[in-house]
Amino acid sequence: MIMFFDTRGLCVLFAITIWSINVGLATELGDEPKDISFSVDPVWRSDDREKRMTYGLNVAAPWPGGGTLFINFPEHLEYDPQGNTILRHWDNRRNLWIMSPDLKQVSYRVESLAMKGVTVEAFARVATRTECPAGARGIYLAMRIANNSRITLPVIRPLICFQYKKLTGFPQYMENFQHSFIVMNGELTALSDLPTKNLDTKFKGCVVRGCPQRDTRAERQGGLIREDMDLALSVVTELKGPRKVIFWWTPGKSMIANANIPCMHADPYFGSLKPGEKASAEGLVLFTEDKTDPIVEELIRRDRKSPRWQH
Repeated sequence: MIMFFDTRGLCVLFAITIWSINVGLATELGDEPKDISFSVDPVWRSDDREKRMTYGLNVAAPWPGGGTLFINFPEHLEYDPQGNTILRHWDNRRNLWIMSPDLKQVSYRVESLAMKGVTVEAFARVATRTECPAGARGIYLAMRIANNSRITLPVIRPLICFQYKKLTGFPQYMENFQHSFIVMNGELTALSDLPTKNLDTKFKGCVVRGCPQRDTRAERQGGLIREDMDLALSVVTELKGPRKVIFWWTPGKSMIANANIPCMHADPYFGSLKPGEKASAEGLVLFTEDKTDPIVEELIRRDRKSPRWQH
């Protein structure tokens, strides 16, 4: 059971049950693994709102010289097909994240600046060995939205952006889709092998099979993948070598990948929330140099056991 506390450690914000399996920590012979840790950058408090990353979070990769993964947590949080605002990455807030002294756990709880009564809670911590399948290392993520306003929030659309540009050896602005994968009919499939209306698009998206919410933002770019994917799980691999990063959310909604940033999403589902309702989602970011098959198989199993699209 994971609990979120305020700065005094007194107020439980919410708790989410997580799964456990027995695994060991795999390391490459001769290399000492780095500790995963979180950090924020003061430059994100820019006066230029397009450069402001209020909900930004850096994750130090566990590989020697591995670099950092940047998470916009979230980039945007919208409702209604028109894209009305709950949170935006340019929201004018200061000192948002509450970070543990060892830099292994972070959280925040905020009220939407645009929607009075709508609160968002986000949490991230270094995952335990038993939470990480097949010897991977990673972080656990959770988010909850509570609608205490007077109106219904229809069709909530989260965009949680994982930017891998500063991970050493990973694609920059070329060959991104050859190194980005989703699960189609039980198999990891490169985005470059999945047809879209615009063959030259730099922006691709896909919906989880069975999800009642069908938006991805890729439609306007001609980048919607025609066939639905199995679950909200995405993989990015380095250009040359065995390193891989896996993103997974449950319940899952969709994936988008933007080679112009470059970034990869595996976005969760929150549905529509009436006044007084709340919804939660949880996920993992996993770093591995081993085969992905055992990891994907375990996450598919967990995904099938998790609560589905309830709102």
